[in-house]
Amino acid sequence: MADSLKNADVEVKTTVSDEAVEAARRQLGLDADDGKGLTIYFWEKPWADGDGIRLPLSEAGVIVRLRKAGQGDADDLTVKLRPCVPDELPADWRANRDGKDWEFKVEEDWSGRNRVWAASLKVEGDFDRPTADAGDGGDGDSRHPRLSREQGELLSSVGVTDDDLEDLVPLGPVQVIKWKPSRRDLIHPLAAEFWSVGPDLRFLELSLRARPAEASGAQDLLEQALLDMDLQSLSPQASKTRSVLTALARAHLNP
Repeated sequence: MADSLKNADVEVKTTVSDEAVEAARRQLGLDADDGKGLTIYFWEKPWADGDGIRLPLSEAGVIVRLRKAGQGDADDLTVKLRPCVPDELPADWRANRDGKDWEFKVEEDWSGRNRVWAASLKVEGDFDRPTADAGDGGDGDSRHPRLSREQGELLSSVGVTDDDLEDLVPLGPVQVIKWKPSRRDLIHPLAAEFWSVGPDLRFLELSLRARPAEASGAQDLLEQALLDMDLQSLSPQASKTRSVLTALARAHLNP
């Protein structure tokens, strides 16, 4: 692995769902009025495969996501490669770096026993909400993600062509509330995100960021905190994004 990534952050995650969501929010004091609201959209090319849903971009390890922020905050459009192999990224994309209104980072995601590397390039700005019935082409067409040159280059470097990005459809919206609750017993700052995808898919993701040498201990603390609150995480830990994309795609294909 590149020396620049040996100390890359690890994001430790766990997810609770169903009735455990409200119990966790109560015990952590996660009031909607105290959180930061976001609206999230994704782009994909979903199609039905019998009773299943195929998600070509996601299956290729690519996520394209827009987060619409509340008043006073910038939106951001993110291209994420997950999973990825850091040493197989182009040389220019093997180190965390940032610039004016953009940030690139590579980090390891731990969710239960699943451990994968992810690379993301986030660009901040003022982005239109995607619409399924926008006109063909032109500045007003917000069906397609307005990728930056660097985001296009990053995707191209892993074999994602212009053809792969044609005929994408926007999936969403997803309503999200974020908090940073105080938990001294966890040592590392805790982040909480409540995701609502219609009435049938609601979950709370809890996460910590830690240096590699501290990640295992951070994961133990997070799991113990759930036990102390008499809560149980999803097992096995499914990909939050994949679950959301599947639900959104199913609704899109079966309106």
